[in-house]
Amino acid sequence: MVGVFFRQAAKYGDKPMVHHPTADGWKVETWADMKQHTLAVASSLIQAGVKAGDHIVVMSENRIEWLYCDLGIQAAGAVTVPIYPSTPAEVAGRIAINCDAVIAIVSGEKIAAKFQTGGSLRQIVRMDTDVLEWLAKEPQHLDEVVTRLSGIKPDDVCTIVYTSGTTGDPKGAVLAQHGLVDMGRAVLKVFPLSENDSSLSFLPYAHVFERINGIFTSLLFGGQTWISRGIDHLPDDLTQVQPTILLSVPRVYEKMHAAVMDKVREAPASRQALFRWAIRIGSLHSHTENPGPLLSLQHRLAERLVLGPLRRRLVGGRLRFFISGGASLAKEIEGFFWAIGVPILNGYGMTELSSGCCSNTLSQHRFLTVGKPFPGVELKIADDGEILVKSPGAMLEYYKNPEATAEMLADGWIRTGDIGEIDEDGFLRITDRKKDLLKTAGGKYVAPQPLEFQLLHDPLVEQAVVIGESRPYVTALLVPDWAAVEKRIPGTPEQLVDDERAHALFQPGVDALNKTLGSWETIKYFSLLPRAFSEESGEMTPTLKVKRRVVSERYKAQIEAMYQGKKKGSE
Repeated sequence: MVGVFFRQAAKYGDKPMVHHPTADGWKVETWADMKQHTLAVASSLIQAGVKAGDHIVVMSENRIEWLYCDLGIQAAGAVTVPIYPSTPAEVAGRIAINCDAVIAIVSGEKIAAKFQTGGSLRQIVRMDTDVLEWLAKEPQHLDEVVTRLSGIKPDDVCTIVYTSGTTGDPKGAVLAQHGLVDMGRAVLKVFPLSENDSSLSFLPYAHVFERINGIFTSLLFGGQTWISRGIDHLPDDLTQVQPTILLSVPRVYEKMHAAVMDKVREAPASRQALFRWAIRIGSLHSHTENPGPLLSLQHRLAERLVLGPLRRRLVGGRLRFFISGGASLAKEIEGFFWAIGVPILNGYGMTELSSGCCSNTLSQHRFLTVGKPFPGVELKIADDGEILVKSPGAMLEYYKNPEATAEMLADGWIRTGDIGEIDEDGFLRITDRKKDLLKTAGGKYVAPQPLEFQLLHDPLVEQAVVIGESRPYVTALLVPDWAAVEKRIPGTPEQLVDDERAHALFQPGVDALNKTLGSWETIKYFSLLPRAFSEESGEMTPTLKVKRRVVSERYKAQIEAMYQGKKKGSE
């Protein structure tokens, strides 16, 4: 991938490549600037004794130096091992040991404290001091950098990305140079992207979704990237930057939709009616291949009165489409954005596949699916329903873990661990996680993810976890949108978790879901929790997946109370 960068830098030169936030506003780095800084980092790494093939940990929040270091590591012939900045010190240390890292590059003092030199790890480098010094110096080893660059082969390792570990210790997926390039080119065959496009980057670079589908793929089409100031600033960044594309996980889109609907509910009845009419017309127009004169006229009116102003306030005036991945996307959310003129293209992938392997596109889209496979990717469904993938982006192995590698890879097929089905037109639909299937005490299997997905349709439900493994019946832990609940019932979350009035707000949604289920999978009881699951508390992975084992242990008292019939729920 670094070879692609240098070829594109020669082509684009002084054109803008990356915009990043500073105290004085946005600063632009041209392709030439990025090339200069990449060479400076590569030269300094060689000066520090880094050899071709060495592994270097990078642990930092998103910042421009992250990109300098990633490209510089590759230019020195070494291998980047990204770690989420929120990763606990114990886990970060285990990853550094497991991957035989020789250097850890960190953002600053706080993350530097998570590492100790020893074993293979001989140096800790800080971006806020050491890397800035590297950039200020004249590179001394450019001849060696050129030699190493020319020696990089397609089958060489580019990066080792550790999975987020919902069920155990993280495993290092070894990804080759050619896999990242081939998948980037495959993406561009189905997405009409060009050097005129720009993206707003806010997902962590340790996540393959952002780093590979966002940063690396933009190298191929020559687009501009804006590094967001962070998720708390995302609404302002969207309207300031006005990107043409945005990659995100569904939760961000859900929050955007919820914010709009909150304002609609507070509006006068006449404006609510106008909004609902405009959304209905927008939805009809977006799903009609050749709209007639009447629908076209209605859409122009809806666009002028509601849809256009809403779209500009929400995402700026240039956004062409969203790309969604990492979790299930509700049809209600997908349909809303299509209706206002911003298509969401839902896709699917995993770390072991160099991120994406299939996606909906502007020309081929189907609700409640993750689209068709990218060119060069094959899908099939195993006898037990598991999705198997053969892809140019498939990992080479799990680093130093032959047992896990053998479990994941079979005859070139990646066992995804997801259950799904492929329809007659080739669209893939994910139905559940294979390892997440619950087996009740009665021997019945229950797929929790579809139930949780349906529970989240209730606007008052922020998060949901279904419980039932080896239990006589199914229950659920619900995290309310407490701000919305408190508008109806005064009190703090701690005061309201056992309040019958609060439980009554959620009962209709649970009852409605149960009417669609078999008796063995109905939710008999539910319990409200006072705070959201979070990565900081260890209840979620950095990719926002719930760690069921951790949640079950942490909320053992609430769970046991439900199995003693002490919580409200459906009888």
